[in-house]
Amino acid sequence: MFVLFDSYRYNFFLRKIDKKQEEYEVHKKLNPKSMKTENKKMVLRYLIESGPHSRVEIARKTGLAQSAIWRIIEELVNEGLVEEKGTATGRRRKAVTYGPTRSFITSIIYNVEVLETLVAVGFLDGAWRIIERFSTPKDFDEFKQRVASSYENILKNHVLNENISKVVFSLPGIVNTENKFLIHAPNLGWRDVDFHKEFGNLDLEVLVENDSNLSLLAEEFFSQDVKESDVAFFLYFGEGIGGAISVNGKIVRGENFAAGEIGHVVLDVKSGKEVEEFLSISRLIEKIEKFVELQGESLNEKFRYVKRLWFSGEKNVKETMEEFLQHVAVVLKNIVYFLNPGVIVLGGVVNDLWDTFGSFIKRELEKITDKEISAVLIRDTIFKEISPSLVGGNVLAIEEFLGQII
Repeated sequence: MFVLFDSYRYNFFLRKIDKKQEEYEVHKKLNPKSMKTENKKMVLRYLIESGPHSRVEIARKTGLAQSAIWRIIEELVNEGLVEEKGTATGRRRKAVTYGPTRSFITSIIYNVEVLETLVAVGFLDGAWRIIERFSTPKDFDEFKQRVASSYENILKNHVLNENISKVVFSLPGIVNTENKFLIHAPNLGWRDVDFHKEFGNLDLEVLVENDSNLSLLAEEFFSQDVKESDVAFFLYFGEGIGGAISVNGKIVRGENFAAGEIGHVVLDVKSGKEVEEFLSISRLIEKIEKFVELQGESLNEKFRYVKRLWFSGEKNVKETMEEFLQHVAVVLKNIVYFLNPGVIVLGGVVNDLWDTFGSFIKRELEKITDKEISAVLIRDTIFKEISPSLVGGNVLAIEEFLGQII
């Protein structure tokens, strides 16, 4: 099944018009060759993020001359990056629309979670398709075997572009992205894993990133409010709890790649308990299963059943959930005061926490936070039916490619 956020592409366009004009002023200061390259990147990025458009529409949105757009589109078509997608009705006649090609895959994504690994392929237009899923082995050698098997199957059934296609691993731990090295994933029991070495036999370049960072990268790519925010934060709910920070559109990884790792922040000084102890979805489920048998196999399925019990007024579930949500409010307060972000996005294994419990969390937050400060925008991720880190895996591959265009 293909998944493509067409509804967001138009509404969450790449840049505000004034931002485009600022970029264009910078372009004018570059030498002609560099300016052509930057213009080409801008046009391709626009089509990736906003979907198919006619050349006239592209010229109007980017501020580039129509002659430049005609030349750039012709180049992109000849390079196999853009193709005709259909027609758009104009004032006088129908105009051909152009969009990113789906003739090859940009990424093979391994979205690793503690219980399950999703395998997907991504495309240049931002879409993706889930290929398979398997239980994540605790033994890394067994994990390598599962990756090798799925990789071979994907090669048999999909077209690659050796200059563009990447293998991306989304991991629930601290990752040295430069060296493609997993420092530590405590919930997996993996430590000091050199992904470049372990998967060097694959034909494609390997990229490795933390799941929270990839989730925020996906939001940065598709969501206008995150684009416009000087500071944004993604609070990732999963088997553990993670976080990611962006400043001026750039993911902040920190000196040792641990920036945003809010799960390790101590909430209770006496006991030394960390945020993860209170906000981990898997630990929440464990608490509730002590007195209620939950339906479902995955954490997401069990959490959906918890919501039903909450709304039905089940006493023990309600008390446990209220304690959980109060801790969510405390963590949000800490994020608000420490980073003062313009937007905080919630998501991960559970992607509707704010939609479901936002009114309760907001009341708790207002009790412990100055009114002006608590007015920060808090919302769920736009990716409702899939882990946002999987989407971010494809975005990472696209960003790598865009950065290499010359």
